[in-house]
Amino acid sequence: MLALVLVSSWGGLHAGQLQFENAIVSTTIDGKVSRDIVTLPFRWDLQYPGLAGSAVLEFEFMADQLPPSPVGLYFPKLGSAYVVSLNGVVIGRDGDLLVAGGQDTGKAPRLMPVNAELFKPHNILRIQLRADSGRKAGVSAVVIDEWGKVSALFDEYRLWRVGVPAAIAVAHACLAVLSVLLWWWSGRNRWGGAGPQPVFLFSAVAMFCWALRLTDSIWETPPLPWPLWGAIPVLGLGVWGCCCAHMCMLVAKWDDRPWAAAFRLWLVAILLSGWVFVPWGLIGAHPALLTIWYAVLGLTLLAFSVGLVKHSMGSGGNAGGRLLSGAVLLSACIGLLDLLRMRTHAGVADVALLYYASIVFGLILAITTFQYARANRQLSPKAHQAA
Repeated sequence: MLALVLVSSWGGLHAGQLQFENAIVSTTIDGKVSRDIVTLPFRWDLQYPGLAGSAVLEFEFMADQLPPSPVGLYFPKLGSAYVVSLNGVVIGRDGDLLVAGGQDTGKAPRLMPVNAELFKPHNILRIQLRADSGRKAGVSAVVIDEWGKVSALFDEYRLWRVGVPAAIAVAHACLAVLSVLLWWWSGRNRWGGAGPQPVFLFSAVAMFCWALRLTDSIWETPPLPWPLWGAIPVLGLGVWGCCCAHMCMLVAKWDDRPWAAAFRLWLVAILLSGWVFVPWGLIGAHPALLTIWYAVLGLTLLAFSVGLVKHSMGSGGNAGGRLLSGAVLLSACIGLLDLLRMRTHAGVADVALLYYASIVFGLILAITTFQYARANRQLSPKAHQAA
């Protein structure tokens, strides 16, 4: 349902008075210049995988194609850094075209007012881009329309692209803090007669790593140079998935299963391999390695979620287990769908549907964690003494 709402909202993102579909592009890679005609959206990583460089896109249009009222220029995606000029006059710029790995302006939509005095009978819109490898640089769309209309499109898309992920990240960070407190409190009071409950610790790590992943999707200036910083949120995604899987094993009481130890070792192997494949894919400019690692992680979690659903639907399952297994299966499927879409299609603006599906998973994971805490607290010897 969340995916359908998001897709339906995208339908109005490009319904502008004038929307460009084709552009003349000049690219510079390692000092070599090439010229071609591209169809928007223009996605650098799909056109030149593993390479960094710069691009200049030019669009031509006539003044009679514009509305008579004040107009604006709207870009759902424009990065990694840009300078936009109309008939030789700069109307917008952000980021440094000469500093590779700096600010990434493609993580938020852009809106620019256009002075009507700049328009001529024949107009040339020019976009200069700095394109960093692995950062999904490019231009998703270019829309010129009445200022009120493009402002509405900008606000709507910014809500989905920046506002909602930021709110989800804050919620996950708060839940991570609560899980840490539960982990500490369970050890202090020895719930169930044991020490600290590991399920709370895994829940805290998972939620914190997912919050880190979400904030990176809207954080334009990273704290570390690119591509070094690029590996951190990717590995955070891997830690999130593996911790969630291990937490589900604890809740389902699969510790004594014959395959449990081997599956844990496999999760550890995926994480350790990520410390090699992810930096190699980003820093070494081999994006195929990163795609393979993503696929192995996603398929592993998909297979695990299918087994979890089968177990929860059996006679030993309960309503909470069924909800948790359904949320894991949903996240695994949408994650693989995102991987396929990002690696094979230019997309509207590269918004991961998993960000929005994580709302459901995060809520169910939090509910499961607190129900687990309540059940174990009732088994605490101190609780019996107080009763």
